[in-house]
Amino acid sequence: MTPVFETDGLVFKTDGLEVLAFMLDMDQDAVDDLGLCLNDEERRRALRLKLGRDRRRFVATHGHLRHVLAARLGLRPSDIEFEIGRLGKPRLPRRKCGADLRFSLSRSADVAVIALANDRDVGVDIEAILPVPEADEIAALCLPASEHASYAAQEPERRPTDFLERWTRLEAVSKAMGCGLGQPIVWDERNWTATGFVPKPGYVGTVVVRN
Repeated sequence: MTPVFETDGLVFKTDGLEVLAFMLDMDQDAVDDLGLCLNDEERRRALRLKLGRDRRRFVATHGHLRHVLAARLGLRPSDIEFEIGRLGKPRLPRRKCGADLRFSLSRSADVAVIALANDRDVGVDIEAILPVPEADEIAALCLPASEHASYAAQEPERRPTDFLERWTRLEAVSKAMGCGLGQPIVWDERNWTATGFVPKPGYVGTVVVRN
């Protein structure tokens, strides 16, 4: 199954898993409205970005996240609080929101996606399909031997997209497990469901959720 992006909002929803996509390049008034709910730390992070486009996209991404979570939890967007796990993964404090809603966030260029799951670890990653000059070297370092052999066997014109599909899967797994790609990832594929999707033409994405 490869769900396809149509408009801002729902990409697909199934078995307690929901994936939403949002366009980030909007007029400044809309960005300002979304930014009203950010906390002081999020505003500081936005201000540290040098390019105005990157600041606007950051604000839009995190504003959308707060609005989506608030709608699910019956809270105001500005009242959403986050905890940071041992390895840096943000999460909702269950004692305050009264539900075990888990989320993952990813942004690439002008698109952001949010994955939501009830009571299950979830991770999502998207990438714009652009050339990655070091793709072959990264694949050799990061992909398991069987996956690397499959990647290397691809026709040259297929490799850029194939690499990014595999890369988003690795990133999504690392997010779901709450660890970075710089750390060894030990996971049993039988315990997870991975779904590829298209958040927008010219992009690829993967969401993984614990079974």
